[in-house]
Amino acid sequence: MTPSAFLDSATGIVAVTLIFAPALLAIIALLAIVLAVVNRRHKERMKMIEQGMMPPPPRKQKGNYYGLLITGAIFLAFGLALFFGQLAQHDSDYTGGFIFGFIGLAMLACFAIIRVARKNEPTERTEEYQPPPPPLPPQP
Repeated sequence: MTPSAFLDSATGIVAVTLIFAPALLAIIALLAIVLAVVNRRHKERMKMIEQGMMPPPPRKQKGNYYGLLITGAIFLAFGLALFFGQLAQHDSDYTGGFIFGFIGLAMLACFAIIRVARKNEPTERTEEYQPPPPPLPPQP
């Protein structure tokens, strides 16, 4: 049976649906959860503003850049493995190894640049959010 005939049959359609449906449902569920959390935070801030309270400023979180290190190392290792695999087969197509290898090198370079930049920036630490002082009463 050819692949196109398999996909035209009911069995093929059911098989492809069962393969891709869980992944699509997981992505949709994750997006719904993120939207619900963002919407809840927005409503809380709006309710505080309506009640005359000053909501705390949004938290500024610095991202963890170690994912670049890990992913870059994996891509570089995968690229080297592809390169040496093609080299061992006496094949002249090293494109896959070069692509993954250079992507890995670029990610490792980004990690190094961000690490140096983060070390050079001043550290400003505020322990807790300090609300502004209450407004002065009107003067007659």
